[in-house]
Amino acid sequence: MYPAGTDQDDGYGDLAQKSAQLLTGDGLEPTLPPSRRRPPDGDPYGGNPYGGSAYGGDDDTTTAIPMFGCRAGKTCYLPQPPPHTTRYAAVSGLTGAIEGTVTWRGARPAPVVTACGAVDNPGVRVGDDNAVGGVLVYIEHVDLGRTMPTYARPAGVGGTIAKHGCVLAPAVQIVTPLPAGVAIHGDATDAKLRVTLPSGVLPFELQAAGRVVLQAQPGVTRVEADDGSLGMAWVVAADTPYYAITDDAGRFRLDQLAAGTYSVTFWRPPLPSLADGKLVYGAPVITRRSIKVGAARPARLDIALTR
Repeated sequence: MYPAGTDQDDGYGDLAQKSAQLLTGDGLEPTLPPSRRRPPDGDPYGGNPYGGSAYGGDDDTTTAIPMFGCRAGKTCYLPQPPPHTTRYAAVSGLTGAIEGTVTWRGARPAPVVTACGAVDNPGVRVGDDNAVGGVLVYIEHVDLGRTMPTYARPAGVGGTIAKHGCVLAPAVQIVTPLPAGVAIHGDATDAKLRVTLPSGVLPFELQAAGRVVLQAQPGVTRVEADDGSLGMAWVVAADTPYYAITDDAGRFRLDQLAAGTYSVTFWRPPLPSLADGKLVYGAPVITRRSIKVGAARPARLDIALTR
């Protein structure tokens, strides 16, 4: 690893520096500058868990987030976003739940072949009994909700995409809570990517075994190959305590709900078509259902999707 904070540092040195905060007998943190040292506070095992905050972070909200791949040979920085604030009233002991299955109606999606190679059912996994895996299910707005795991900061979900041969995976994911970052990891071959954020389009060069890091924006982000040769990845960034991805049997469950009526969103990527050997995608397929939830037993919600 290159020294943390240098132009050559790919981020791991910086992470290691922030995560290694050894305490000595005086209770101070000699690895930090005097202005950043904290007095002894009785933390278990002689130090703050996971490097001083949640999973290797720190409490300095002015720290910049590195964004890799924005320019050849350079490391760009995004301003640190404001800290997360919960947009609903958190309540413990909620007993309501929604469970169900997502199935496929009609002919199953067929594999497509691009300049990269064969891409099997990109974005949709239809299995036995026409069950659909990989569908995002979430509730977008709540007034009362469950308490989320937190360790100085809320535990994050999602935020990682990996290139695997001819696909970017997972095809769809949710990133929550916000603010949060998204990391795109490369494999053995280079790729030129186009990232469409709610605010605009950014080009990136993903080098072999390289990494691109960017800030998630509320809404939908799509990540694709510039030449249309890779199965696309979609990122839904939202502040919600209720989310699930259907398993290979098409099942999902949202639990710890307050009694009431909810609008449930089913979100799946569109099926691509081929144009001159390139994958062309339309708009995502979004289905919403309203359902009443009680406190005694789970509400049932089953839906069938088509092309």
